Amino acid sequence: MLKDGLYGLQYLARHEGGADGGSALAVLRDGKILGSDPWGGVFVGSCEFDPKARLNKVRLRFDVPPDGTLITGFSAGPSGAVLDIVGAVQNPAANAATVVEVAGAPVRVELTYLGPLPV
Repeated sequence: MLKDGLYGLQYLARHEGGADGGSALAVLRDGKILGSDPWGGVFVGSCEFDPKARLNKVRLRFDVPPDGTLITGFSAGPSGAVLDIVGAVQNPAANAATVVEVAGAPVRVELTYLGPLPV
């Protein structure tokens, strides 16, 4: 099970023969996730541990700002966009990785536990 705390995310997408990446920060507290990337994208969602499958199941709503372009090449347009992202993380250790689909393209996400939240 993922611990409550602050997480750093590194992500990478390959497209049109190249690759682009980025980073974000996220907070996990009591199964709820809130995070942001440096370009103004904000994501909120949940993380639920499935003990039978031994998976941390993540569901996010990613708000892309107006005229935002993702590392996958997806363009949000002048009104911005809202994307649903669903994934699962197997490893509850300090570092874990998974692949999720973002706007129809695979994105590799590595998350690193940075530390506990203040009480």
